[in-house]
Amino acid sequence: MNITTESLESRQMRLTIELDEKETQQAMQRAARNISKQVNIPGFRKGKAPYDLVLQRFGEDTVRKEAAEALVEEAYDKALKQEGIEPYAPAALEKADLDPITFTFSVPLRPVVELGDYRDYRLKYKQAKVSKSQVEEALQDIRMQNAILELVERPVEMGDGASVSFSATVGGEVVLKEDTAHVMVEADASYPAPGFAQELVGMSAGDKRTFTLTLPDDFPRGELRGQEAEFSAKMMEVYDQTIPDLDDDLARTVGGFDSLKNLEKQIKEELRRGAQQGIDQEYVEQVLSDLVERARIEYPPVSLERELDEAVEEFRRIVRRDAKLSLEDYLRFQNKTMEGFREELVPSAEARLKRALLLGQVAQLEELDVDKEEIRAQIEAMSAPWGVRAEEVRSSFNSDAGQRAVRSRLLANKVLQRLVAIAKGEMEAGAGEEEETLEGQESEEIGEEE
Repeated sequence: MNITTESLESRQMRLTIELDEKETQQAMQRAARNISKQVNIPGFRKGKAPYDLVLQRFGEDTVRKEAAEALVEEAYDKALKQEGIEPYAPAALEKADLDPITFTFSVPLRPVVELGDYRDYRLKYKQAKVSKSQVEEALQDIRMQNAILELVERPVEMGDGASVSFSATVGGEVVLKEDTAHVMVEADASYPAPGFAQELVGMSAGDKRTFTLTLPDDFPRGELRGQEAEFSAKMMEVYDQTIPDLDDDLARTVGGFDSLKNLEKQIKEELRRGAQQGIDQEYVEQVLSDLVERARIEYPPVSLERELDEAVEEFRRIVRRDAKLSLEDYLRFQNKTMEGFREELVPSAEARLKRALLLGQVAQLEELDVDKEEIRAQIEAMSAPWGVRAEEVRSSFNSDAGQRAVRSRLLANKVLQRLVAIAKGEMEAGAGEEEETLEGQESEEIGEEE
């Protein structure tokens, strides 16, 4: 058996296996016997026809093809062992020649991740700051939320509350409808569209009015944003609005605070915490983006195809849950093909794959892992909020697939915490500085669960 290998792009290898003539003749003898067992040849019992007669009757190419089909898997396995090749996924048979019998495979190899001096990477970390105006705005929102509404029999004025039913149409299609909407008639109100509150001024209970407004930039249906819509509104009830003073009494009302000052402190801390969460998320994203950009990450096409398969299935679940449609119906309504849809997903799938491979490599270099007790504790924490269904949820997570998902999430979080510590300069130099790659190693892709 003659074996040749050729390195290809994108972590693939071309493996060519040519069988020697002795091996080929033995395989052809076996193939001829198999053929004679399956057909009736006059003068001979099944399986007893001479080799030369089978060759003459069915042709040498037919016998060689039968022999090749019988040998392909065995030849591939022998070649892998002989050359010490460890495929990352099943190989593809590119072609098979019959004379001499030769197989040409495309073999996917394990991804390679080279991180370079990732331990020297630094990124300035910012602390969230909350301005006095932000606190004041939050306090005003609390005042409005605690306003006292009193039903009145007069036309709507600015500053009132109103109960109204309305619908909005674009090109004859109803794109928004509310049977009973409670709105505040204020100059800066933006729901359901800027200018809606102003159009209500002067209406009394029972009045109807039609007017045209431009749909906002955050309208749920993206294709309708910025378009003009015809609104039909009916006033149901009008409320006079009494806004409470910003004082200690309001603080006691909204949360049991003993003073307005303590309420302000609480609001400031909540605003700071929320802002910090946003900053932290952006920080993690920047760290990952920078490290992926600095690294050399190569993978075979099969890795991206797997990632695309997962992305398609994830979207399929979302469409089924939110739109109550099959993915095929959804794509048909969007005038898209599955092939075109997969192509749209390629950039995001590539980004996810590279990050997963990077996280897996960092986990190896930093010797991070998750033990069974951590997985058990996490499953308990995720199951507890489900109350009477906790046991059902716990059982689901305790399956092999469930435990793998939990482990992947926990490990990804550990790696992200380590990378953040490195970027902040909080890790001592030393551990993990020796460069390694995933090539030829048992490795894993860590899914991102941030």
